[in-house]
Amino acid sequence: MTKVSNEVDHYIAALSGIEQDWVCFFVEYMREKHSDLEEVISFQMPTYKLGSGKLRNYIAFSPAKNHFSLHSMDFEYIGMLKEKLVKPGKGKGCVNVKYTSLEEREILVEAIEEIIKRKKLASYGK
Repeated sequence: MTKVSNEVDHYIAALSGIEQDWVCFFVEYMREKHSDLEEVISFQMPTYKLGSGKLRNYIAFSPAKNHFSLHSMDFEYIGMLKEKLVKPGKGKGCVNVKYTSLEEREILVEAIEEIIKRKKLASYGK
């Protein structure tokens, strides 16, 4: 495991309970399905970089007391995603899912795939 992964692992280890479960679920998902993306701690949360410069984007995760948040700079898609969730929050670049809404976790997984697909399409046209 790389030094950066250890930073994310330390971050996860410092969490507990449901917060740790949710962050661990999504970090493991990203490591398994998108190991090509750079994993860093940015703004004190696990972040996966999608490109750089003007076309940069990212996917990041953060736990709160009562909900889990997915962050991205794909503001257009985040806006569409908010329509699929019960209480998505008001942030421009993030959505929130209550820990009790396990069925919405799959919606976040689908969102990750769509954000990555949209980024590749914008960057490479495929």
